[in-house]
Amino acid sequence: MNTNPQAIIISYNTHNEAICASAARISTTPGNAEEIFQKAQGNAKNRNLIEKVLSSGHKSLLEHAVFTIAFRNVSAYVEQFFIECRLASFTVKSRRYVDFSQSGYYIPPELTGNDRHLYENYMDHLFHAYHTLLESGVPREDARFILPYSFHSNFYCTLNARELGHVICAIQYGRGRNIPELKQIAAQITEQIKTLFPCLLPEFEKPDTLQDVSDSPREPVFSPSPVFLSQAEIGSVELIHAPVDPLSLLNIAWKISHPGCAGLPEMSTFCKGERLRELEQLSYTFTISNISLSGITHIVRHRMQSVIIPSIQTIDHSRFLIPPTVERDSALLAQYRHILEKTCRLLNQMEDNRTLKAYHYYFALSGNVMNSMTTMNARELLHFIRLRTCNRAQWEIRNMTVNMLTQLREHFPELFNHFGPSCFHSGFCPEGKLTCGQMASVIAGFKNDRENPNGSEH
Repeated sequence: MNTNPQAIIISYNTHNEAICASAARISTTPGNAEEIFQKAQGNAKNRNLIEKVLSSGHKSLLEHAVFTIAFRNVSAYVEQFFIECRLASFTVKSRRYVDFSQSGYYIPPELTGNDRHLYENYMDHLFHAYHTLLESGVPREDARFILPYSFHSNFYCTLNARELGHVICAIQYGRGRNIPELKQIAAQITEQIKTLFPCLLPEFEKPDTLQDVSDSPREPVFSPSPVFLSQAEIGSVELIHAPVDPLSLLNIAWKISHPGCAGLPEMSTFCKGERLRELEQLSYTFTISNISLSGITHIVRHRMQSVIIPSIQTIDHSRFLIPPTVERDSALLAQYRHILEKTCRLLNQMEDNRTLKAYHYYFALSGNVMNSMTTMNARELLHFIRLRTCNRAQWEIRNMTVNMLTQLREHFPELFNHFGPSCFHSGFCPEGKLTCGQMASVIAGFKNDRENPNGSEH
C-alpha cells in the first residue's frame, strides 16, 4: 500500500479549454451562449485566446474550469492548509466517528538515523496512547485530541482553476513555501495540470503582486510540563463588534427589498424566508480564545465568514485541552495527564535538535489550543447556530456557539431570540435516526434562554 502523500485529480470538466475560451469570447462575439460554445469545440485558437486574456489580468474565465482532487495519506497539517481556502468545497474523514489507530502518519523523508528514531518514537507514543484511551472508553471525538498533526488524512477538495492557481502560488511562493510536503503535493498537481489544462500553468508562476514573507517563523514553544485547560476555559467567546442600530438597518433593508411595504414584519420572518438577504446587512465580530486545533476545523469549514487563524507553526505545544469525558473520571484524567506529561518530555528531548524543530508543526496535537477571530453576517450566523447548537454537535463547538448566541441575544434580542438549533428554529429534527431524542427539552431550554439569556445551561 502506498503511504506517500498524494493529490490525484479524479474529476474535471470535459471541455475545460472550450468552456474558458467561450467565456473569453461571449462578451465581444455575436451569437448565443450555446452557439459560441459549439464553435469553440476543437478550435485551435482556444489556448492562445485564454492565455492572452489571462495575461491582461482578466481571470474570471478560469472559474468555469473545475477540478476535484482526492488527497490520500496527506498529513493533517496539509489538510488544515487546504481547508482554509474559502473558495473551495471539502469533505473530510471525520475524527469524531472514524478510528484513526491504524491511519499511520507522515514521516519527512529527509529524516534519517537518530532524528527519524526520535520522530517516530514521539508519534508512536501518541498513537499508542490514542488506542489506549479508546480501549478505556473515551469517545473517539475526545481521544482524537492527542493525535499529532502528522497523522494521515484523506479528503476530497473541489475548486475552480482560478482558486487552484491561487493555492499553488500560496504553496510555492507564500505561506507554504517552506513546507516540503506541501511542495510535493503542489508538484503532483502541476504535473497533472500539464496534461489536463496546460493553459493554467502560467497561473502557477509567482505573481508580481505577491510580497515576500519572512523566512523566520516564530520559534516553537516547548515546555517541560504541560498546561491543562478545563472545559470552562475552552472556546471563550467575546462579541467585540456589532451594528449600533441593527433594527434600523433591517428596516432599511426590508423597505428596499420590499418596495411599498409599510413597516417591518414579525421578526421571525427574517429567519424563515427563502433569501434572507436582509440578514446579510448585519455583521458581527467575535474573538475566540483557547479553541483546539480540532475545533478550528469545525469553524473554518463554514465558508461565508472572514476568519483569522494563526499558522500552526506558531502553536504553543505546552497548552492542552482536557475533554469533559476525561475530566470527570479521575482514573482517565490521571491517564490523560500522564500521556501529555510524557509528550512534553519527548518534545524537550528535541529542544536543541534543529532538524526536528524545523518540522515541529507535525508535533502539534489536535488538543493544542490557539486564539482566532471571525466576522459573520446574521444570515451565516443563523446557519452556523442551527448546526452548532444541536445536541449532536461536537461539545467544544456547541459550548462556544451557545455562548455566541447568548451574547447575540443580549445585543439584539428581537432577532436572535429566534435563533437556535434546527429543532428550535424549524420545529422538527433533521437528524432522522441520529436524533438525540430530546427535542422537547432542547426547545424548552432555548425558549428559557430567550426569556433569560444568562439562564439555564443546555
